[in-house]
Amino acid sequence: MEDGSPASGFGTGDGNPLYYKDKLTNTNGTRRSTYNIGFDLEIIPKKLILKENSALYHVDDQTDKFEKSYQQQNATSPNLTRKAEAKYIKQNQQQHSVTLTYTDTFKEKHNLEAMLGGEYFNWHQYTLNARTENSPSDDIPTLNAGSNRTYTYSYKEGYRILSGFARVNYNYNYKYLLSVVARYDGISKLSDNRWGFFPGISAGWNIMEEEFFKESKLVDVISNLKPRISYGVNGNVNGLGYYDVYGSYGQKDANGSIITNYDGSVGFYNDKLVNGGLRWEQSKSFEVGLDIGFFNNRLSFILDYYNRTTSDLLTDLDLPNYTGFNSIKTNLGTLRNQGFEMEVKANILNNVNGFSWDVSANLSTVANKIVKLPANGNENNRQGGYQVYDPQKGEVVWVGGKQEGGKLGDLFAFKQDHIFKDWDDVKANANNRYDAIGELYGPAAWEALKDKAGKQPIEPGDVCWADLNNDGVINNLDRVKVGNLFPTVTGGFSTTLGYKDFSLYARFDYALGHTLYNDLAARSLGQYQGSFNIIDMVKDSWSETNQDTDIPKFYYADQLSKKNITRSNNGLTAVDNNSSRFYEKGDYLALREITLTWNLPKKWINKALMSNASVYVTGQNLFYITGYTGVSPEPAVDTTYGQGLDNGRYPTPKTVLLGLSVTF
Repeated sequence: MEDGSPASGFGTGDGNPLYYKDKLTNTNGTRRSTYNIGFDLEIIPKKLILKENSALYHVDDQTDKFEKSYQQQNATSPNLTRKAEAKYIKQNQQQHSVTLTYTDTFKEKHNLEAMLGGEYFNWHQYTLNARTENSPSDDIPTLNAGSNRTYTYSYKEGYRILSGFARVNYNYNYKYLLSVVARYDGISKLSDNRWGFFPGISAGWNIMEEEFFKESKLVDVISNLKPRISYGVNGNVNGLGYYDVYGSYGQKDANGSIITNYDGSVGFYNDKLVNGGLRWEQSKSFEVGLDIGFFNNRLSFILDYYNRTTSDLLTDLDLPNYTGFNSIKTNLGTLRNQGFEMEVKANILNNVNGFSWDVSANLSTVANKIVKLPANGNENNRQGGYQVYDPQKGEVVWVGGKQEGGKLGDLFAFKQDHIFKDWDDVKANANNRYDAIGELYGPAAWEALKDKAGKQPIEPGDVCWADLNNDGVINNLDRVKVGNLFPTVTGGFSTTLGYKDFSLYARFDYALGHTLYNDLAARSLGQYQGSFNIIDMVKDSWSETNQDTDIPKFYYADQLSKKNITRSNNGLTAVDNNSSRFYEKGDYLALREITLTWNLPKKWINKALMSNASVYVTGQNLFYITGYTGVSPEPAVDTTYGQGLDNGRYPTPKTVLLGLSVTF
């Protein structure tokens, strides 16, 4: 500045990372211990065997933080808060299982295996956290030096599972296979309905064991042929908290501040509605498959069709504000997933002049459909969602949310037709247009407008949105489907190439059909914060000399101005309220692992009293092949700000490992 003071610009509070490196300390230490013990007892040799296994797992995790005094650029005096924080977590897990297995053969052809077992699982965790402020010195990083006790809290959580299970496997002369299984599980996360019964049955036919097959010419080509069929029920409570069925009390408000509204005393409140009637989520699966092998199984296929219906889905049901609660956990609706799975393996070279080569690949497809929702008087028992105009049907339809016959994960956006090049383009396509989302008016509509306060004209460089119903108004009805957040096809393939003592292994996986909203690019180009760095895509924004582009004119804080990028002023981006320009296909092929191994010569390792030794180098997550322009093309199924959003997620880290494996 002219007076000699620094011209700091925006964001000076962020500071210099190199300066803060010494001022802010955060240390974490974790100690893990695992103990296993068990026994096998042959009550009747080779027929009746009793097995027991117990596993104990213990974790101690300690975190210490300290913030020394530091100077901010524009502050007149240093920050002397000196926050000190300590956190301790102790976690214990124990699991005990016992099985009794009987195996026998009757009349030489009837083979039977029957198993009966039980299991107990117990997990609990204790957490202690405290923070103080205003320590008198940078030299005392512990809690006791702080004069202000900011907070101190501790809590316990845990759950238990008790299970009984049985399995009977039978085959007749290894031709006809039958398996029956059953589980009876009880879990402390549930109350009135904590016990669930989950049976299953499967059957198979080894056709190659039939005499007619052995006598046919097919036996020279087909070495394995087994059709399969199965049906089973599985239980799930992963969407259930530890105390959802018991209720809990809160001590902090929505901002995380301790509630002290009762004359300075700490208050408690019921922060969760109790639903003691919650039940196990149940998935009923029907599968039909075929195993087939060729040329002594050097080429093999596993083919499956599955149809899985999940009922009593554990879901948070939104509640009206007047209830005092945001939501209640409930068993809500039925969902069906169906698709195909395929796996292929091939042994291309089998020690040919020292070379060996194996490859494998798998592929899976899935399609989901909402089968049933609780009756609520709405069409298709719809929950949530919004209306859009469907040009094909010529009518307004409900989309989004959940409704019977619909599917999960569809994404909708305002369709960017093009960027207005010049005034002739604006007049030709939007002369009388009214954009109700951005409060924008075409030239003729703007000229006729008497009260222009808080409103803006449509200009060159703005987005020409598709007017789906041709009513001259751009509103929420003018949204189109731009994709789905779930992949329709997933899979992978691997290859192992060996030559004498060397081997090279590589594993790839892929996902196809999912869509991502590139929120990181949108926020940068839209300058939502107004003072952050801008990605180089801004160079392609519309200007007088760059009219043929798909990037709108650059505006400061676009969400408060023309809304060319995001169509709503929201702190947490709404995935269905934006420009179609920033939705991208996330299809990718990823190299997950590549490993080169050298097995050391036997004459070397024998001298060292070793049975095997190898040196290897491994690379993990080294690259993606994708057309997605964001940080990571992985499906954004579970993110901090919402499904379908890529808001600058940390990418999968690239790792290189060098290792030595030794067996004595």
